[in-house]
Amino acid sequence: MMLARSLLHTILVHMKLSIARPMFKFIIWISPLFYSTLAIFIYGTQSTETLFHYVVLGSGFMALWSSIVFSSASDVNRERFYGTLEMIFISPVPFAVTLIGKIFANTLWGLVSMVLSFLYLKFVFRLDLVFHHPWLFLAALAFVLAALSVFSFFLALSFTLSRQAEALMNFIEYPIYLICGFLFPITYLPNWVQGISYILPPTWAIQLLRDVSAEKLSTNSVTISFTAIAFLTALYIIIGIYFYRLMDKKARISGKLGVY
Repeated sequence: MMLARSLLHTILVHMKLSIARPMFKFIIWISPLFYSTLAIFIYGTQSTETLFHYVVLGSGFMALWSSIVFSSASDVNRERFYGTLEMIFISPVPFAVTLIGKIFANTLWGLVSMVLSFLYLKFVFRLDLVFHHPWLFLAALAFVLAALSVFSFFLALSFTLSRQAEALMNFIEYPIYLICGFLFPITYLPNWVQGISYILPPTWAIQLLRDVSAEKLSTNSVTISFTAIAFLTALYIIIGIYFYRLMDKKARISGKLGVY
């Protein structure tokens, strides 16, 4: 019960702190409009389904990913800069709970950003938001958000011990847009790059949303996407637990977790 209250409190407080920062406001309120405009300029004359898959979902997912990657790196780096990372680490509430709360908070803001992108395309560019299977889409979206939160937790742990977390964050943000096929099919990429794409959850996450939003629902495609993202989520949970124990041990031995 105490952990649940701590998690909820962390989510609420972090949502307030995040949206108070000018840079985060830009990420949530402004950048989705740029992503959406760019996507509509690229695909403006395509079919309705293509527009939905690669403009609506693509630009919306770009906005969502920007929020998630910030929860993975910049928040950890910010706590280190403020000198509070070590205090959070040794507090009675496990560090993992605090980290998960931050990730959930920014994921929720990312969802808001994604919806804003949808509304912008709907009312400014008059795109049809055709959800052929709305309840299935919502269920898939909930599963996708959970899977991306797990991936974000893995990234956050990877960045916790690094002094270059912000540089790494900026390094991976835009390549993910390309490698995971947010704005175009990954089949356009070289074979060796596709191999990297298939081991990243965002690739299968957006593919699952495209599968469940297709007019002619393919059970086989949905099953493949769902199975792939479920397997990768389980894999990243296992790796995340291992990383957490490794990070905990190394931080306690070196005592340099808060060194900026």
